[in-house]
Amino acid sequence: MAEPAPRQLHLGYMYWLNGTHWGGWRLPQAATPDAFTLDYPSKVLRIIEDAKFDFFFLGDTLPGDVYREHYGTTHNGGRLEPFTLASQLALQSSKIGLAVTAHPTFYEPFTLARLTASLDHLSGGRLAWNVVLGANDLAARNFSLPDLGGESRYRRAAESIQVIRRLWDSIEDGAYLQDKETGQYLDPTKIHRLEHQGEFFSVAGTLPMRRPPQGHVPLLYAGASELSRELTARYCDINFTGPSRLEDSAAFNADIRERARRLRGKDEPIFFLPGITPVIEDTREGAVHLFDRLNDGLPVDADPVEGDQTEDYYASEGFRALVTQRGPLPLGARSLRSIGERIGVDLRPVGLDGVVTPELAAGFGESGRRLLSLIKERTDRTVEAGTVRGKDLLHNSIGGGFPLVIGTPSDVASTLVEWFDKDAADGFNIQSPFMLDQLELFTSQVVPILQDKGVFRTDYEADTFRGHFGLPVPPNQFAEEVSR
Repeated sequence: MAEPAPRQLHLGYMYWLNGTHWGGWRLPQAATPDAFTLDYPSKVLRIIEDAKFDFFFLGDTLPGDVYREHYGTTHNGGRLEPFTLASQLALQSSKIGLAVTAHPTFYEPFTLARLTASLDHLSGGRLAWNVVLGANDLAARNFSLPDLGGESRYRRAAESIQVIRRLWDSIEDGAYLQDKETGQYLDPTKIHRLEHQGEFFSVAGTLPMRRPPQGHVPLLYAGASELSRELTARYCDINFTGPSRLEDSAAFNADIRERARRLRGKDEPIFFLPGITPVIEDTREGAVHLFDRLNDGLPVDADPVEGDQTEDYYASEGFRALVTQRGPLPLGARSLRSIGERIGVDLRPVGLDGVVTPELAAGFGESGRRLLSLIKERTDRTVEAGTVRGKDLLHNSIGGGFPLVIGTPSDVASTLVEWFDKDAADGFNIQSPFMLDQLELFTSQVVPILQDKGVFRTDYEADTFRGHFGLPVPPNQFAEEVSR
């Protein structure tokens, strides 16, 4: 009996116009692209397809306040529509998968089924759909919706996915006879109407095209809430939620797989590719220095010590709720005063360049201790060594986003392999803190190390998104129903 092929690590690349670090675009060496031209994403595509990545990921959000939200990521200030961009990128590539993002709250299932099936045909089976369920109620009002409906958006998404999959299946393989002698163009026994009547959608008919090359376009999803875990377990092929600790990620993956067995009634592969942002230099010290330079470009309050708000604001219930929740603080609360409120110690006397003493740190609450642990992991700075400054606390409370790996190419590769070997990840959705040299460092220096270790391909072995992951083409639901 032949030995099973060794498990291979998978790599996707999440495309953000200026990278994922909120201050990265300000570095002199960072690219300053035109958000609305094809040349720039095409260049990124060529770099990662040459490196044999599994897919090029077009993330997307629908901002409600373009100006304010660009302080979280400048990408929100200028985005091309992902299906349109992916159709162009499909023409400029031949192997790499293309993942497009679409929120089922803002699409009718028929429209989304038609878009995804069309692009899967035109790309030769290289499309995947990233299902997002964000809750930006201000953005929802651009679609004649008062809000996103809380938990109901998960029910809507579930129904949408079910309808879309049946639409993809609604014309079976072999239906297009195109028999010139008999004049029979279509086989009516292989064409099916949905006649769907559900909680959110009424869809009567048939998708007017051959079934997508992949049968069902693979589904991607991110989210760690209870409802998100259930959605991933029931429907999705790839999850890119990014717990910051290896142990947490391994536990998350195991939980989803157990839920999937319960909900699907069988074992089916689900791949976990957490997002990760490498910060790469020739030495660890150089990478930490680059991280500091990135942080120096972060948008902070005009007065980063005292803050910019009135005393009434700092006494309000809204501010109290903001500083007690986890997650990065928004502009307007990016000051030592705000951070101090969160961790339970007044940091204003320390100042940005002052040192956090052990006596001061002894008063930190849980969030403060967690922040010090994060700073140590990222920079090797500790309170005991007298190397943690006020601005380290501020900057590391703002950055947010996916986990960072800061170090040499070898450091980065070792971290990825450790997560892979310990079942914390099946691969990674790679991001760059700024463009383009960090991407080129990853592909030219980290990828060869992964290849030398035998965990990443040196060439493509498949032509489709499903093929890259070894995912089978699912059977047609209507054909199965007829055969029963």
